[in-house]
Amino acid sequence: MQISAFPPENAPKPSRVCSETGRPFEPGEKIFVVLFEEKGEIRRRDLCAEAFAATKRPENALAWWSTRLPSNADKKEKLAPNDALTDLFESLADRPDEAALRYVLALLLTRRRVLRFEREEIEFLGDAPQRSPSAPSLVFFSPRRETSYVVPVVEMNAEEIAAVEARLLALIREPNAQLDAIARTSAPVPFQTPSLEDDV
Repeated sequence: MQISAFPPENAPKPSRVCSETGRPFEPGEKIFVVLFEEKGEIRRRDLCAEAFAATKRPENALAWWSTRLPSNADKKEKLAPNDALTDLFESLADRPDEAALRYVLALLLTRRRVLRFEREEIEFLGDAPQRSPSAPSLVFFSPRRETSYVVPVVEMNAEEIAAVEARLLALIREPNAQLDAIARTSAPVPFQTPSLEDDV
């Protein structure tokens, strides 16, 4: 099963308790996430640090990474509104250097129900019988803006995913004016990697 063919709106939701011990997670606690395939479906396990260290990773594991739950103070933090994030997403369409950021942003907007996943598209290159598939793209639709978007899938390893998610988290925390400035710039946006957080 290819991750690229996995409908983003069906992504496994994070858990509030450790999948191994059943202990509720504490605000600000560092946890570990494991994605694996089981019977043709993508499943997720959220583990506390102790359980992750003591548990063998499944052979069918697709990826795993560490994240930190929001603290009580973080939960009070005001995040960028969906319109600002959608504007940023649209502005990155002509920025091939920001393909990874745009791809992850599309998944975030789908999770927020701003975009709706429509289908996967695969373009075949060359002439038969030597035709080979290119990298797939995902098609999203914005009901509010009545617009469809084609987003190339960007294959990333666990470290690259964590870095892009951290960058996106930093951008989400920026005021609207700074988001607009980021969208207008023609150069890659420098960033520092903060501690990761997940929606719990």
